[in-house]
Amino acid sequence: MMNHRIFIVGILFSIFSQVNAQSDVKLELYTGPQMGYQQLLNDSRPSLNFKPKVANHLGLGLLYSVKPDWQLIVQSEFTGLAYRYTAYPNFPSVEGATRFTARGGQLWNHRLGVRKTWEKGAHALYMQPMLGITMARYIDYSQYDTLSSFNFFTRRTSVSVNMGLELGMKFYTKNKNYYTIGLRHQQGFNDLYPVNFNWFNDAPVSTIQRRGSYTGLVLGYGIDFKGKTGEEKTLWKSGKEERKINKRTIAWGDGSYVLVSGLLRFRPKSEREQNLEFSNISGGYEFLAGYTKGSWSLETGYKKMNAYTNAVFIDGVNNHTPSDYSVDVVPLRLRYHVAMGSSNRLRVGASASSMVILDSQGPYWSWFAFSGRNNDVIYDLASIPIEQTISGKILFNAGAYMEVPIFNSSLLTFNFSRNFGSPKVGKVQLVGEVNGEPFDQIFSGSLNGWVLEMGYKLPLNIIFKK
Repeated sequence: MMNHRIFIVGILFSIFSQVNAQSDVKLELYTGPQMGYQQLLNDSRPSLNFKPKVANHLGLGLLYSVKPDWQLIVQSEFTGLAYRYTAYPNFPSVEGATRFTARGGQLWNHRLGVRKTWEKGAHALYMQPMLGITMARYIDYSQYDTLSSFNFFTRRTSVSVNMGLELGMKFYTKNKNYYTIGLRHQQGFNDLYPVNFNWFNDAPVSTIQRRGSYTGLVLGYGIDFKGKTGEEKTLWKSGKEERKINKRTIAWGDGSYVLVSGLLRFRPKSEREQNLEFSNISGGYEFLAGYTKGSWSLETGYKKMNAYTNAVFIDGVNNHTPSDYSVDVVPLRLRYHVAMGSSNRLRVGASASSMVILDSQGPYWSWFAFSGRNNDVIYDLASIPIEQTISGKILFNAGAYMEVPIFNSSLLTFNFSRNFGSPKVGKVQLVGEVNGEPFDQIFSGSLNGWVLEMGYKLPLNIIFKK
């Protein structure tokens, strides 16, 4: 694994050192969501209900200009894989079946390509065909020692040849750098190592087939090493204060923006678990896009909230069952703000939103058995997560927020609000005995509670200004 990374970095460094002095080199960093093309062969009975999920990629590229509108490009990229399937821990019984989301089996893509660019003033269109390889590291357990009864493993590498095409746009900054947004498809031509589901003990074995193919969005930033002339540097320094004021004015004005936030949710007292204080808090994050007009803003995007269900199975006695889960939602939030002072240093406001649930992921444990004695209560129980369909259900949020400037061209935003109206999520069934009596009850959690968010807000007028 490490050898091929060092090799790629060495190539990039060698090319960079040769062409940097010629001012024809550019470095690009990029990321974005992608959907990998994976399929399940020999689906078992009962069905695994296999479904690929969205993952992401992260990469860098080095470009060298051979003509004004043609560039050679070398790229190295880390690509994630994700999929969902149904697990049957008690097979051949289908009781306790649980949906799992797996993220792993990461791939490395290395490719060479050419880029054709059509300049359009402050932006450009480009097309980029590519040829490369996909590398996947895996562990081979095929070596078995009959004397010690141990399986020994060997790390191996699976390789697939790939071709790709990317179409996109570049948006230039005044520093001669640029932002990119594009759509890429990569097609693999031979199978990588398979992922087998062996617990059914049936032939043929269910296998995930993948070739490194995916379609994804490419969001990047390019650095032009040409730099400024002495005259340009002098002019740049002379207008520094004016640019600072202008940036802040643009950032706090009308227009579209993107917002990335992390959040902490504090569960209501009725849902908290005794003697386990950290369980009162769960996390999450969101990616939003919005538009500001005057004192009003409207935004939407994607949000993920993590949580778990607390099961209180008798008065004064409860147990933290391993029923961790996460919920994906699409928020629609309306904000109203008031500027404090005339220097664009602080504004405060109120917000209200509705959130449509897309999906629920987890619990990540299929079932969990536990027993013990607590306050003269003797119990012997099993916790069994219950599959739910909650897509399309809605919960609400309302609260207050404030924004302060950072880097003059963007804002830090702090939001303190409360979720309410949540549907029941994370259902868990407890089955067994309590004090010798049969016990069978269903518990559930919610997404209600106080929420503290901290985010970074980037007005797009700063990037796409004329």
